[in-house]
Amino acid sequence: MEGPSTTGNGRTITPAVLASALFAAACALIAISFVAARGGLQMPVAGAEASTGAPTASQAAALPTALVSPAPSVGATVAPASTPPSSAPPPSSGPSSRPTPRETTAPWESVAPDDPLLALPGCPDQPGCFVYRVGRGDTLSGVASRYAIPVTTVVALNPQLSDPGTIVVGDPLYLGRSPFLRLERCPGDAACWLYTVAPGDRLSTIAGRFGLGVQAILDANPAITDANAIYSGQVIRLPEPA
Repeated sequence: MEGPSTTGNGRTITPAVLASALFAAACALIAISFVAARGGLQMPVAGAEASTGAPTASQAAALPTALVSPAPSVGATVAPASTPPSSAPPPSSGPSSRPTPRETTAPWESVAPDDPLLALPGCPDQPGCFVYRVGRGDTLSGVASRYAIPVTTVVALNPQLSDPGTIVVGDPLYLGRSPFLRLERCPGDAACWLYTVAPGDRLSTIAGRFGLGVQAILDANPAITDANAIYSGQVIRLPEPA
């Protein structure tokens, strides 16, 4: 039996060391053969895929189409989302429903800025007309004098008074600078007014109340052949004085 061999540098190689070296070489040879049989060694590329930020082919197949759509390139114009049409109706082109104020042609329908009548409430839809409430101790002539209005004008503006000498506390009195303010105009004639004859009226009293002549009223009413032949409820035409 041979003893342990000695290397050139004086080291001794024992049988145990030699057996270990042979065993390691055999294991390395077996490992290389196994890797070669499996197709070789492959390095992972997950890091490269992760650096690009794009999903892998298998991941893209599992995601919805909207999630894997390519992002727009820099400088590309993105079309804004279309907005639904407004449901508000278009503005009407028809005539306005706002009532047209009554045409004013008579100069007395405008009062002076310092007129005491301006302290009273106005009559609805009757320019130049004002409402006064009768107070205790008032008389028709006293109210007319206070506002510098002829008594005949106050009587003409208040046909509801059955007796002008008697007025009731709290009742309205209509005041203005013209006796025609509360009358309707004749159709198609701005210089004419319609008056309804009251009980006890005569053509002469009507003429005096509105500052007209009897003949002027007869000329405006050809159907009246007799100045005394008028009756209660009859509508006559009163011409506007010059």
